[in-house]
Amino acid sequence: MLSRVANLIYWIARYLERAENTARIVEVNAALVLDLQARQAADDPRAWEPLVFVTGSDEKFHELYGEKATERAVIEFMLFDKRNPSSVLACVATARENARCIRDQLSSELWETLNTFYLRLKDDDFTRYAQLGAADYLAWIKTQTQLFHGVADAMIPRDDGWWFYDLGRHLERADNTTRILDIKYFMILPGVQAVGSALDMVQWASVLRSCSAFEAFRRSRRGDLDLTRVVDYLLRDESFPRSVLYAIAEAEQCLVRIGPGDGQPAVAQAHELVRRLREELEAGDAQAIIAAGLHEYLDGLQLRIEQIHEAVQRAYIAQGTAPQ
Repeated sequence: MLSRVANLIYWIARYLERAENTARIVEVNAALVLDLQARQAADDPRAWEPLVFVTGSDEKFHELYGEKATERAVIEFMLFDKRNPSSVLACVATARENARCIRDQLSSELWETLNTFYLRLKDDDFTRYAQLGAADYLAWIKTQTQLFHGVADAMIPRDDGWWFYDLGRHLERADNTTRILDIKYFMILPGVQAVGSALDMVQWASVLRSCSAFEAFRRSRRGDLDLTRVVDYLLRDESFPRSVLYAIAEAEQCLVRIGPGDGQPAVAQAHELVRRLREELEAGDAQAIIAAGLHEYLDGLQLRIEQIHEAVQRAYIAQGTAPQ
């Protein structure tokens, strides 16, 4: 497979996974804001600013929208603004352009699914979002991205193209699960006494629901819903598909299936980085992570996932070593 084709397939998966997870991040924040409305105005910047911080887009947001992070400004920025490369519309548009460049490599069903999604999304704005309501509109975005992944799963042959696609999807998923967890760090409780309160638990339930994890968590982790148990589940559960450990383990298997390339040191480094992160997640302890600083730990995970991405680019893309 040409490294250019491998890279485009890899990024199609990443951009569509990012679009879905951006919708999930907005969803969890909207739910948390509802929980806090009795104590602060819904348009209080403290209610919406977490989104631009947790996605690392705060400088770009303030450059485009000024200092005040209102609900409308943040929703426009996160969902519809093409000037934000991580907005849902920008991600879907870029994935579509990548797919257009390799249409001969994709099934017609896969192209039509993505093209239809883009055409229905491209003229939407905050008004459309408000008319449908946050829950319904964001559910539609998630359904469309899941439809694409479902068609891809049924249509892409299990050759190197599929493994690059699956690698991109799982690296992006691991990164975004850490960001969804990190939103709770930025949400302001009424006071220290509220930690462990009913409000705190409702907020953690919202975090689980944004990862489609609430029911799965209840079935597998019987007992009270608390900080340690939620963090452990979303970081370290071996069977839940959106946990960081599961996604990293899947990414590791994708690299195994892609193979050693031409044996260059960069290939070995990519394999080593993902293996080491998987082993450290398996050996981790949620209580120790929280005690040492959950926010700092999540920042560290995001950095390490980015290092894996860069190693993959050096190993298989930049030097044209994608398996033939």
